[in-house]
Amino acid sequence: MPTIGAVVFSLRDRTHLTECLKSVAWADEILLLHAGGAPEIGGGEFPSLRIRGIRSLAEAKNHFGEIGTDWVLQLWTEERVDEDLARELRALCQDRAPNASEYRIAVRSRILGEWVEGSVSGPSPALRLSRKSEEMPLGWWDEGRSVPRLARGWIEDYGCSELGRAVERVQDLSDLWAEHLREIDSPPGPMSSVFCSLKIFIKMLFRNRIFSRGIAGIALSSLASYSVLLSGAKAWEAGHVGVKRRA
Repeated sequence: MPTIGAVVFSLRDRTHLTECLKSVAWADEILLLHAGGAPEIGGGEFPSLRIRGIRSLAEAKNHFGEIGTDWVLQLWTEERVDEDLARELRALCQDRAPNASEYRIAVRSRILGEWVEGSVSGPSPALRLSRKSEEMPLGWWDEGRSVPRLARGWIEDYGCSELGRAVERVQDLSDLWAEHLREIDSPPGPMSSVFCSLKIFIKMLFRNRIFSRGIAGIALSSLASYSVLLSGAKAWEAGHVGVKRRA
């Protein structure tokens, strides 16, 4: 029967790490990639877990080959797989002729005591399940590809359950995305980043029926759009401001 593994990307905030790992403890393999050194996970609670400390996206890519399962699920450490999604993933593994080699999964965030569809780390549904894992999730910078969606279940994001930590998370994500944007052939310019940020803000408001989620929906939309604007600005700064200073 086909197997499934989970790659969990962890930044400096480890508040939700244990809950994240518990939600995928049923997986055949779990690979935890932690930026800033490897966190300690004791007690042998997750026998299939391997932990690797990384310093950059480029270094993370060196470890993707360690997952040997047929399917790979990608999560951030603030996220959890709910029971419906876990059942859906296990059912997919029993299907020997799936419809696709990649799937998008619905994501919702806990913010200001409400569930709001979407996340600062990317759209909903997000491309998180594939036959292979080659790079970290690029979130809002990877919306274009048409990929089918799993029918049931959610990835539940608790990274915005405390707004102070949510702002720190935006900073960390924007650093990772800026690093990626600097490596591509045509990185977005300042105006492109601004328009993309505005588009995401409006899109999230409409997906959550504008003001039906109240301030929670507006807050999440603002954080998501800011994460895109900030990553684009950081990438542009690294390629232009530094050059001007050296000149």
